[in-house]
Amino acid sequence: MKKAVVALSLVGIWLSLAPVEAQTKRKVVFGVPVTPPNVVHIPPYVAKEMGFFAENNIDAEFVTFEGGTQTLRGSVAGGLDITGTSSDPAIIAAARGAGTKVLGTYSHKLSQSMLVQGDIKSCKDLKGRKIGIQEVGAFNEVMSRAVMASCGLTPKDVQYIPVSTKGRVPGLLSGQIDTAILHVDQALVAKKKKSDLNILVNLWETLPKWLYAAYIAPEKEIGSNRQLYVDMMAALIKANRFIYNNKAKTVEVAAKYTQQEADVVSQTYDLLANAGAWPVNDGLPKDMVEWTINKQVELGTIKAEEKPSYEKLIDLSVVQAALSKAGGRLTGDKRWD
Repeated sequence: MKKAVVALSLVGIWLSLAPVEAQTKRKVVFGVPVTPPNVVHIPPYVAKEMGFFAENNIDAEFVTFEGGTQTLRGSVAGGLDITGTSSDPAIIAAARGAGTKVLGTYSHKLSQSMLVQGDIKSCKDLKGRKIGIQEVGAFNEVMSRAVMASCGLTPKDVQYIPVSTKGRVPGLLSGQIDTAILHVDQALVAKKKKSDLNILVNLWETLPKWLYAAYIAPEKEIGSNRQLYVDMMAALIKANRFIYNNKAKTVEVAAKYTQQEADVVSQTYDLLANAGAWPVNDGLPKDMVEWTINKQVELGTIKAEEKPSYEKLIDLSVVQAALSKAGGRLTGDKRWD
């Protein structure tokens, strides 16, 4: 009996000395910009399914939104610890002093296309047509604006039709809209159902230096919980690296969450993986970020005097610490050199 009491006492002492983080998972509310996600958005889900969050004592709860602008609003309003969004709302928020910082990205390279009705053959043919967008300032609107600007058109020359991410393909099929900025998997599904739809522009060809996406968080939260954010980013970096080395499992996870057929997910995976769409390092090269900021000024989404610096937009120290925790920078492949 005496031995049992001593043993229990030792266990109690050990538990009292053990780090709190080792005893309980840290709850994180993670804003996801699309409902359901597309294949390009899958890294956080891989991090959860494959245990990368858990090994960092993180319990991630996903809250989904209809677009990056809405997730950013959720981050600014409070209630979201980290948020995925396109870079456009993140840059606009930084320009206006919203109190958020970019920590990394789930996909730094554009992988979308503008899909249009079959009778639209050139940019000039967009004049007077119904352009499917989420809202002004959101990713698909800014991308549509960039395409139009290439041939001298402005939003005043077209009709903006609000449509959700999920509603873009049905909108094209029904004729509700004439154009949509689509992710790879959406374009594959749409072309399969209506073969005369035309890819007018592949965005990665016309805007090769555009920073596509970002993870953002409230600056105050980063300051008070820095290690938590380092651990989150380390888990997300490990998820991206897992994706490249484990196609079958990634396709399985992606099919589960995107609710798409496995063959479409597999084709999309191949295209994105070959393009190096998921960054295995920080994914925030300074020239790419600054080019995107300057393009926002050119397109009129922010004013020149509001333009944020690289340092104002990004807290690079968090992702650099996360890189070290994830095993250091990867090199040796043109996709991430």
